[in-house]
Amino acid sequence: MLISKKSPRTSTRFASRFSEGAPGDFPLRQYLRLREDLALGMLQATLQAIFLALILVFGRAFDGLFRSHGAGLNPVYRVAILVLVAIFALSVMRRLYYKLVGLREIRREMQGLRASFRQVGSDDGGPAGSPPLSL
Repeated sequence: MLISKKSPRTSTRFASRFSEGAPGDFPLRQYLRLREDLALGMLQATLQAIFLALILVFGRAFDGLFRSHGAGLNPVYRVAILVLVAIFALSVMRRLYYKLVGLREIRREMQGLRASFRQVGSDDGGPAGSPPLSL
C-alpha cells in the first residue's frame, strides 16, 4: 500500500495519548529523559577529559622530539607546534567546562522533578496519602 498525501490515513485516526500533553504533564518521562542525558553527558565529559590528556601527552612527546632531534631546526617551529597544542588543549578544556556546567543544570532539574514526585497527592499511581514511588 502506497502512503502519500492522497492516502486516506490521517494522523487523527491514530492519535497518541502523549500528542496533546505539555512537557509539564509527564514529570516521570522528563526525569527518565534527563537521567539518560546525564549518563550520556558523563560519558562525553569522560571522553573529552581523556582527549585533553592525550593532547597534552602528544604535546610533551612533540616537545621531546624537538629537543632531541631538532638541534638544526629553527626554534620557531617548536614554539609554533607548542602554541597549536596549547590552543587545541584550551579548546577541549572550554568544551569540557561547558559540558560540566550542562551536567550541573541537568542535576538541578532532576532534583526539582524528584521533589515534585515527593509532593503529597502527586500522580504516583497510589492513593493520595501514600508515599511516592522511589526512583
